[in-house]
Amino acid sequence: MKKKNNRLLILFEIVLVIALGFGFFFAKKIMDQRDLSLSTQEQRDRRFLPYITYEGKNYPLKRNMSTVLLIGTDNFADDEERLLPDDYYHNSTLADFIVILVFDHSAKTVTPLQIGRDTMCAVKRIDNDGKPLPDGFMQITLSHAYGSGKEDSCINTRDSVENLLFNVPIDNFLAFTMDTVPLVNDLVGGVTVTLENDIPALGAEYVKGASITLKGKQALRFVRYRDTQFMNSNLRRMSNHRLYMDGFTVAARAAAEKDSDLVVKGFKLVQRFLCTDLTLDHIQRMIDDLVAYEFLPFVTPSGAYDLREGEKFPGFYTDDASIWAVVKPVFCI
Repeated sequence: MKKKNNRLLILFEIVLVIALGFGFFFAKKIMDQRDLSLSTQEQRDRRFLPYITYEGKNYPLKRNMSTVLLIGTDNFADDEERLLPDDYYHNSTLADFIVILVFDHSAKTVTPLQIGRDTMCAVKRIDNDGKPLPDGFMQITLSHAYGSGKEDSCINTRDSVENLLFNVPIDNFLAFTMDTVPLVNDLVGGVTVTLENDIPALGAEYVKGASITLKGKQALRFVRYRDTQFMNSNLRRMSNHRLYMDGFTVAARAAAEKDSDLVVKGFKLVQRFLCTDLTLDHIQRMIDDLVAYEFLPFVTPSGAYDLREGEKFPGFYTDDASIWAVVKPVFCI
């Protein structure tokens, strides 16, 4: 009887191993199919980059992660003075807002990594005929000006961001004009922010410590405002951007719980103001993850503003150590 029980136990273990093996196989197959549906071959190659290099040493990247580059441009969709011929290879649109959403699907967290528009870095350039020029060292916001202002400009901005961050892979991009802000702001019922500084130019009620629910064009004025008499005025605007995104995340989560069609409605509302390689399904998954995951504090490289010889405008200068201090904990094992 004891031998018979042992044989049954061994048989059960064999069946269990086979079942687990098939389960892993089919789970992996489903995940692979999901990856195939989510991206092009070029994007998959970038997503599965095994490591990045810093000071001659290779650092393995975390797995089961995805990244979306958000690009807020400084134009409205119908700015007539910015409309250029289709065969023109430069445009006057700049990347004012640059944030990478880093989704860690194992830890179920989202880390927003913010890059200041004035950050000095290598930017790919092209001439008026679309032919490559040597890279220029300039403000990262200008990377969006090389190209048509559409997908090619988004890719150029993405490439500049990747290069700045030691070639970490960015899976997708989503660019939006200023038209988008008041529309999505009101779609989620308004966004409440608690001010960290006085902003008298926006109104008497904009005092430090005040909680204000932004509606419509109020939201656009808030995220655009900066006092240009100060060299480092964009740092305070970046702080306002962080406040706004934190508030927007809270409002969007509450709105999404009440309305399961919120993403579809929002996409239809702002579609003409977007430039992205994400499908509606991708955006739905991203919003689902934003609702379900823990939204971690913003991270951004440290540095300082300086107006150096030969430069017309001050730039934000950082260094490899400051950038690595942000990149390593977010992206590396």
